[in-house]
Amino acid sequence: MDFTRRVFVSGALAASFLTTLSGAAEAAPGAAVDPAFTVLDGLSELRFTDLALQRLRSLGITVYAVAPATVITGADGSTVEGVSMRPEYGTFALSPDGTPSHAAGRGLGGVGLRTGQASLEIADIRGDLTDNKVYAFLKVNDQWIGELPLYTGDPSQIRLALSPGAPNQPSTIKGTNIPVTPTQEALDAFEKAFGSSLFTTQDTVFTASGQGHAWPLPVSPVS
Repeated sequence: MDFTRRVFVSGALAASFLTTLSGAAEAAPGAAVDPAFTVLDGLSELRFTDLALQRLRSLGITVYAVAPATVITGADGSTVEGVSMRPEYGTFALSPDGTPSHAAGRGLGGVGLRTGQASLEIADIRGDLTDNKVYAFLKVNDQWIGELPLYTGDPSQIRLALSPGAPNQPSTIKGTNIPVTPTQEALDAFEKAFGSSLFTTQDTVFTASGQGHAWPLPVSPVS
């Protein structure tokens, strides 16, 4: 979603993927719409929840990163708990309370699951609050299926923190712990790959977080 520069997907989805707007009014004085920004750089993270990791282990499923994403390991230094992605693009607009009134973006790379007999990958994750879906290209057992809406979330739980930069410097945008739940399409793909359904559309399987630099977009005059 990041916000999708150091997320969300977005991916996917984007995507979590948190709030002080003291500099936004200066970036768009007198604007009648929420100030909009484009993301310049950053990183986003998708971390599996403890619930998801426990259930994946029950089937002997391991997690890996789809390049150019990189793995996030746990405290033991070896267990993969998620992936970190750089953004392909990201835009967002913020309401006064830090809730994004618009957010869209795509992360590079993705995450994969595998056993000795089966695998599932999601890549080029992008998110868009227009329909509150996270899309990704799906690969099941080495066969590309296409781009599908695989995840969703609750926009009311997204908060973005915007810290204004020095004069003529970008602002810093940050979002953390945004819950992500699977769609029925994701559950069907998982069952197709591994022969079992471990989750429901009510389970939080990921949390998304991100941080990066953003630049305000010009505001059109209001008639």
